[in-house]
Amino acid sequence: MRIDGQPLRVAVVAPIMVRRDAISLAVRDTMRFLSKKAGFEAIHLGHACEYPEIAHRQRNTSGELLLDPSYYAADAAVFHFGIHHGLFDALLGGGPRTRIVRFHNVTPPHLVRPVDIPVVERSLRQIEILRRADEIWADSPSNAEYLLERGFDPDKIRVIPLVVEDPACSSLAEKAKDHISVLFVGRIAPSKGIHDLIKAIARASAVRKMLRVTIAGNMHWSDPAYVRELQSLVGEHHLESVVSFTGTIDDVERDRLFRDAHIVAIPSYHEGFCRPVAEGFRAGCVPLVYDAYNLPHIANRLGCVVPTGDVEALAAGLSKLVLAQLDGMAKPDDPVLPLDRGPTSVHEFDHLAQQWVQEFTFERIAARTRERLLRLAGRETLDLTAIPA
Repeated sequence: MRIDGQPLRVAVVAPIMVRRDAISLAVRDTMRFLSKKAGFEAIHLGHACEYPEIAHRQRNTSGELLLDPSYYAADAAVFHFGIHHGLFDALLGGGPRTRIVRFHNVTPPHLVRPVDIPVVERSLRQIEILRRADEIWADSPSNAEYLLERGFDPDKIRVIPLVVEDPACSSLAEKAKDHISVLFVGRIAPSKGIHDLIKAIARASAVRKMLRVTIAGNMHWSDPAYVRELQSLVGEHHLESVVSFTGTIDDVERDRLFRDAHIVAIPSYHEGFCRPVAEGFRAGCVPLVYDAYNLPHIANRLGCVVPTGDVEALAAGLSKLVLAQLDGMAKPDDPVLPLDRGPTSVHEFDHLAQQWVQEFTFERIAARTRERLLRLAGRETLDLTAIPA
């Protein structure tokens, strides 16, 4: 496929690539895009990699990176930035002629635990280094807007979403019709607003008996003190029969939870992309979200968006959505779902949701990533669409 017959050598720089971590999934996907079959030769350079099938070399500092033959001899480097790390200081030095940053954004200091504020503040300062990149790929329009507000060159910024290829596609019309399952999936931390969700459930007394609410989160990346606070909140409002915590789950259990859920509730105060909403669409779940950062965009007017931090509005949105879903499941062609786009039938929602998630397919994002890399590195392909995924 390559005119010059030589693979494009790419160093993918990211502190970690571990399982069940959102940024790590994006790093893994970048490595998958840049396969040998597609005409690339890629290696991950970073502190840790839990994927034995991926070419990896441990590098912990910018000095180690700059001295690594795979880095300075590469045609291009792709940095995945989401939190401060010394590896990113290599952008101040030499290395590949083409340097790109995948920008995942940083949670603001006021939304993290006091103990995490120093590393967040360092992360926000380190963002300035990203100006040295030839191009920045923002995961979402909100991430791109954040960089523009900081005065970054708009000609260097492109929005390339993340891949969302799980769970298997299913539909709202196929789900249980005698109750409504609500699912939260993600890191259990104060910025995710799970405390607001529990309080909203307590206020939604008219529909509480119809609800089954599941909170699923990787305990390794979650805040133990916050988990205990949430469990106390459930007890305080006598919601033990309604709300359950799964703890860490595997992919099979995650897919089952999405398949059973009618609503994916993400009342988060900050989301640079929000993979669970896109995953929910694949599984036929209607999103109930706050209007923070990228949540309105990823919800795409196919859910219910309420003001951030407004528990009363969250409770009202939940109640309205539950009653409408119960009605709509019985009459799937009637436009009864109160979505932001207007009244929508269950069958129409299923069609529009599956249409929207095509924006996040592996094939689509791989093609855009490869095209930008080849263009920036001064390489061409005969037929980009013919490159195997």
